[in-house]
Amino acid sequence: MFNSISNNFGAGQITFKDYQAPNYVVLNAKVTFDPTNPDYQACEQLEITVPDLTIDRSTVGGVFIRFEETQHYSWGDSIYDGGTVLKSWIKDKNTIVVEKQPWFDQNGPLILYFVTMYAQLNQGANTIKGTRQRLTVTTEGDYLRFSYDSFLVVFDHWVFMHLQFSSCAYAYRDSPWEATFEELPADVTAEVPVPGGGNQFHQNCFGMGECHLENKIFTMDRRVAGFWDTGREPFAFAFLVRDTNE
Repeated sequence: MFNSISNNFGAGQITFKDYQAPNYVVLNAKVTFDPTNPDYQACEQLEITVPDLTIDRSTVGGVFIRFEETQHYSWGDSIYDGGTVLKSWIKDKNTIVVEKQPWFDQNGPLILYFVTMYAQLNQGANTIKGTRQRLTVTTEGDYLRFSYDSFLVVFDHWVFMHLQFSSCAYAYRDSPWEATFEELPADVTAEVPVPGGGNQFHQNCFGMGECHLENKIFTMDRRVAGFWDTGREPFAFAFLVRDTNE
């Protein structure tokens, strides 16, 4: 774990959970910033200055960006949270870059999620091999289900996770969710973005929620109104650092 030195978009100090190998880096962080601040308005791309990394430049990785929005109606509230994926890369051993796309600036504050692997650019290395494990999900009454495409690949210091939501009992669709991920290591703790679902109020993007993982337990309390819209299947895709790293 380390703290950023500075950034050029007014986000304050950022704490990263990390695993660093000679030819790749896995980083986890959740960063909130105000897109109306002068630093963000002035920058051409988002840059974070950090202590020395083990790699000095990387291939492009994905960083999720999200906003939260609730509309209030006479019959109740409706959630229209949305977001997208931004290109990100390590420019040099002290600089992490995220592309700037001001599509959602009017919906701030905005949240960045680093659940990202950065691979060293133009450097060969011996391949590490992991075993895909199908994810077993248990809930009380079996009300929440994930597809067979949900799986984990577990390494000593980090985990790759792919979730694909399948169905939920109608009575629980608007309730907080809690499930046990049997194969997920207990030392993974993270906030993970959940893209997908229709967003009627923001037609230029899908919905995007957030789930929490801790001690094998998955929780998700807030979901976009169109979460189960046909053809917009919610999912999660994340590289997650294990808490056992020194």
